[in-house]
Formats: sequence, C-alpha cells, structure tokens
Amino acid sequence: MEKAAKKVYDMIVIGAGSGGMGAGRRAALLGKKVAMIENRVIGGTCVNVGCVPKKVMFNLASYLEEAHLFKDYGVTGTENLKLDFPAFKVQRDGYVKRLNGIYERNIAKQDIDYFKGTASFVSPKEVATSEGELLTADHIVIASGSYPSNPNFEGADLVWSSDDIFTMETLPKSMIVLGGGYIAIEMAQIMVAFGVDTTLLVRDVPLRAVDDELMPVLYDSFDKLGLKYRLKAPFNNVEKLENGMFRVNMVDGSHIDAEVVLSALGRPPLVEPLKLENAGVEVVKGAVKVDEFQNTTTPGIYAIGDVTNQAGLTPVAIR
Repeated sequence: MEKAAKKVYDMIVIGAGSGGMGAGRRAALLGKKVAMIENRVIGGTCVNVGCVPKKVMFNLASYLEEAHLFKDYGVTGTENLKLDFPAFKVQRDGYVKRLNGIYERNIAKQDIDYFKGTASFVSPKEVATSEGELLTADHIVIASGSYPSNPNFEGADLVWSSDDIFTMETLPKSMIVLGGGYIAIEMAQIMVAFGVDTTLLVRDVPLRAVDDELMPVLYDSFDKLGLKYRLKAPFNNVEKLENGMFRVNMVDGSHIDAEVVLSALGRPPLVEPLKLENAGVEVVKGAVKVDEFQNTTTPGIYAIGDVTNQAGLTPVAIR
C-alpha cells in the first residue's frame, strides 16, 4: 500500500478544544502554518459535553427553583410549571451547534488545516491520523483533553457517563448518581430541579478539596432541593432488574433502584490513543508530564489542558 504524502507544518495541534483552539489560532495569527486534529466534535469537552450545555441546563434548573419563591413576592401562577424537556433539548443543542459553527469559521478564516480523526505519534516530529494522513512539524501541541472514566465495578456497562446526559431525549423518572465530585453534584442538583427523583451516592464525602466549613451549606442546599444523598456509602455493583429498572447494591446490604444510574467518577486525561512512547513523551499517573512552561519531556512537544491533569478548567487550558 502506498504511503500517504507527508504534509509539513510549523505547528500541529492535537485536539480542537479550548486549549488546542487557543494555541492553534494564536500561532496562525503569528503567521505560522497550523494543522489541527480532532477525533470528536470541534470545540472539545467544554463546548459539547461540559461547561456550555451544562450551564444552559443549570440556568434552566435555577429558573425552575426560583419559581417556587415567586409566591413569597406576591406573584401567582407559577405553581403548575411544566418542563418540556425535548423542546429544551432542541434549543440547547442548537446553541451548541452554533458555537461549533463559529469555531469552524474561525479556523477557516485563519487558514488552519483541520483534520478529522484520531492522532498518534509516529516519531517526535511526525503525527499520523486514523484517516491515513501523515503530518510533520517542529512544534506539536498535545491538547487531547479528557474522557469520562471507565468505572471498574460489576455492571459498569449498564450505567451512563456524564456525556450521556447530553444525549438523553426524555427525562427519567428516577436517577442514581454515583460520585462526589463537582460533576456528580451539579448533575444531581440539576436533575432534581428538573423533577427527577434523584439520589446521590458518595463513596466517602463530597468535594474533598473544598473546606469542611462549607459542607453544611452544601447539605442544606441538598435538603432544600429535595435531593436524596448518602455519604460514606460504598456500593458493590449495579444490576438490571426484570422490570427494566437498575439496582445499585450497597456494601451494607441495602439497595437503591432507579430508571437510570449515572456514573460521574471523574474525567482522566486522554492519552491512550496518542502512542506517546513513539515520541519519548513521559506520562506520570496517567497524565502527560510538563514543566511550568508546558514543555513535555521531548523538546518541541508541549501539552496543555486536561491531558496534563492540571485544573480542569477552560481558562487554564487557554492560558
């Protein structure tokens, strides 16, 4: 089979999320020839399955919750509010698609070559795509982001990931959320505001990086929302029942049933498909190792954003 012709660039950016987009567009503004590779949807986690659609859902949840307070101000008529979730989903997804289009137009205006497919290193200066392209550059930026963790327990194949929340067409009547991080807590609170009977199961305590003094405020918010929660509640497995419901079996012998079980147990760095060993890039605890200037262990290769396991925030990746 004939090899693909090698395409030469000043910079290759792996990933079209917030970090990759920022790096690639800045290089293009400085007159560099840039290639960008993305195997999912342009815009990355934040735009497609993170900050943006989540904040739209959060805003709706806030409106619904605040409506309960209107009567205290003498406003009536909000007692029977009803959420048309399919209609909401159309509007939310349309907003995300508009952002995708803006990203596409921006890179086109700056003459950035965009490649769809999964990137992998062939050498420290060469990157291949799953679509058969071979690219080379003296400078390569790894901005491949993160992915929902693959939970390791019996019945893990039966649960949703946080990404699946954004694909559901209708709301379930009940949901169990596994996890104690910010994604789990946000999703649990949003779902209960939407009218879903929601239970949050935390193996230990939630938000372990947050000051203990703030926890009573969080628990008070749970109680006011009507969110059920169990702390220090490890579970054994998840099973599907004959009636189509799902059951989480707890270590203490109890169980909880729901229509949907959501696993929100973190988002590890996406490094596996990159074949970093071909470029001599060191990985430490599942993340690409970088110094304070985002240099990896291989000169000319840099890493930014979630793949470095630094603070998983869009402004961090962009900076």
